[in-house]
Amino acid sequence: MKLFEYAWLKSSIDAFLAAVNKDINTQGLTKNAAIEKNKTLLQRNSYTYLKPEHVHSLEAGYKGLFLDNRLLVDLDFYYNKYSSFIAQVEMSVPNTQNADSVAYSLYDKKTQARYRMWTNSNTTVYNYGLGLRLKYDLSNGYIVSYAKLTKKSSDDGLEDGFNTPKWMANIMLSKEHIFKHFGAGITYRWQDNYYWQSFLVNGNVPANGSVDLQVSYAFPTLPVRIKAGATNVLNHYYTSFLGGPQIGGLYYTTLTYGLN
Repeated sequence: MKLFEYAWLKSSIDAFLAAVNKDINTQGLTKNAAIEKNKTLLQRNSYTYLKPEHVHSLEAGYKGLFLDNRLLVDLDFYYNKYSSFIAQVEMSVPNTQNADSVAYSLYDKKTQARYRMWTNSNTTVYNYGLGLRLKYDLSNGYIVSYAKLTKKSSDDGLEDGFNTPKWMANIMLSKEHIFKHFGAGITYRWQDNYYWQSFLVNGNVPANGSVDLQVSYAFPTLPVRIKAGATNVLNHYYTSFLGGPQIGGLYYTTLTYGLN
């Protein structure tokens, strides 16, 4: 069976179903009349069988020291231009190829076969991002990153699955010798909300933030250091992707031995 040749885009089928049901429920149209009115919303699949993806990439970076060599600045940037970008498309093949019956078949889930296929985008896709890291000589650190995927067309029915938050940030403060033989460190991690897209589930992942904390003690007469800490020390449960587990706190203690 020729799937691509006889398929219709699910994104257009969803719009068609919503319009038909609205006309039936609010305008008093019969099912057949509503189907005939809205069948032009259905879009024939324009994609074909998978071929290689091509990308042109540009990367640049800068690293330098400031404030009497106490401040490290590390900046990087990337830009990718894709042609024949590989993504998934969801589509349905009606059980008839009679032009007058296609819309009726696509209105009923029982008279169509649904498929999710890998294919190539017909439009140019761009992916770009940047990262900034600042580090002071007290072991303070700030990391900010930005990532974005853009397409010339956003209504092509393709599911690109670019499951990456647009903004992420880490702020760190640590020092091995704060008071006598004690050291400590604290890190705050944050990412903004983003849209998760996969074959299992689609939806928004809420923004989340967590705090990591660790303290250490170096024995003065032994080459031994003990460290206790936690990731997500407040045990605030969050989800990093839909369909996955919730993440809570992880608490640990380590003992290291080393000869200088």
